[in-house]
Amino acid sequence: MIDTNFSKQLIDYIASRISLSLEESKLIAEAYSILHVKKKDYLISQDKAGNIEAFVIMGTFRVFYNDSKGLEHVLYFAFKDWWVGDIASFNSGELSMLNAQALEDSIVFTIDPIKKEKLLEQIPQLEKLFRIITQKHLTVLQKRFLLTVSANVAERYHELIQRHPGIEQLVPQHQIASYLGILPESLSRMKKQLLKD
Repeated sequence: MIDTNFSKQLIDYIASRISLSLEESKLIAEAYSILHVKKKDYLISQDKAGNIEAFVIMGTFRVFYNDSKGLEHVLYFAFKDWWVGDIASFNSGELSMLNAQALEDSIVFTIDPIKKEKLLEQIPQLEKLFRIITQKHLTVLQKRFLLTVSANVAERYHELIQRHPGIEQLVPQHQIASYLGILPESLSRMKKQLLKD
């Protein structure tokens, strides 16, 4: 059972998207567990089982992977009311290919595959909600991929800032540079040039 002081945020998020009875709200609250994640700690780690899906109640995460050369590649940042996890690992039981690290002290609600499957059986309209969430997630990743291959760095930077105003106050510059696929010093030079222009 999740902390009732925080559970309203998750229930309100779901209830704003699908109709929920009081009983269904209770089932959701019982299926999720609250987890406090300290700054710099990992919610999921590469090469370990990613058998949780998390809803961010408070805080910020960066989701990234390390390539064979040890370089970090930031895929996205997750904020309040975002879902975090490795979809492939969660659904298949395979080891995760991703890391999700807290950028500040954070609170999430987590669910494992067995509890989620049971919840989907108990509340069938949740299938629609999670389908919509998955479609939106894939849309964002597709746009990000297309921007990576077709837009210059300045355009990708502007898109990030427009989509997440205030991100530079939450996320270190070197992680934004990693998200953009450039070195931190290149980001600094670009920002200086943009200020001049």
